[in-house]
Amino acid sequence: MSDLNSIGGLHYEMMKRCYNEKSVMYNCYGAKGITVCKEWHDRDIFRKWCNENGYVKGLRLQRIKAEENYCPQNCYLGTGSKKKPNGESQYHKNIRKEREQLKKKYGIPDNYCKLRIYRIYSGILSRCNNEHDTAYNHYGGRGIMVCAEWNKKYGFFPFYEWAMNSGYNDSLSIDRIDVNGNYCPENCRWVDMGTQIKNRRNSKNYNWKGEKMNLSDIAKMNNVKYGRLYTRLIDKGMSVEEALRDIGISTD
Repeated sequence: MSDLNSIGGLHYEMMKRCYNEKSVMYNCYGAKGITVCKEWHDRDIFRKWCNENGYVKGLRLQRIKAEENYCPQNCYLGTGSKKKPNGESQYHKNIRKEREQLKKKYGIPDNYCKLRIYRIYSGILSRCNNEHDTAYNHYGGRGIMVCAEWNKKYGFFPFYEWAMNSGYNDSLSIDRIDVNGNYCPENCRWVDMGTQIKNRRNSKNYNWKGEKMNLSDIAKMNNVKYGRLYTRLIDKGMSVEEALRDIGISTD
């Protein structure tokens, strides 16, 4: 049985009651759709949050709204009593007050942890900071970092403000202008998928009619799917002209 008088024990129990169907508490949590936010699947990120929010031995992880998920915005560290947050310490009241003031300052909507932009932000932190993330080797492992303002406590708030002032909408993705640079306001923008593909480190230019062009542009000009060209050029070693002819497109 896990030791609840430790951060590791709190994390273990939280994950077990949400995802382990054999747990006696699963019916009250996971079976009712209660989950753990993506970033807290990483124990180190959860540990950092606990330490930043006044963890001491003996405190329990409490949710403010019982019908909502485990995430920073819906949780606090308390004594384990049945009282709602108005029974918590002044320290935790001050933390909640600070968060509400910052939300107002940056224009953060309620339930922001459910937004697509919050998932984007969490993904950025994970691939740069979490060595267990499948994409870490291409980001944090290469020295790509998140700027201090976005990486601090409540870092999502200034990130959200920047995003809203920089043209974000739900059809766009975040893109680093310099693919070897960090995630920061000066090196990031919101782009469509086509622009992002062109800016990838492995995006290649090819000679086409005397001009160097990106493969996605060549595919678009010839009304052919990118994947059909890519397979012939990369897997079969064809030139652009050979690949187009093989598809049945004249290169004259």
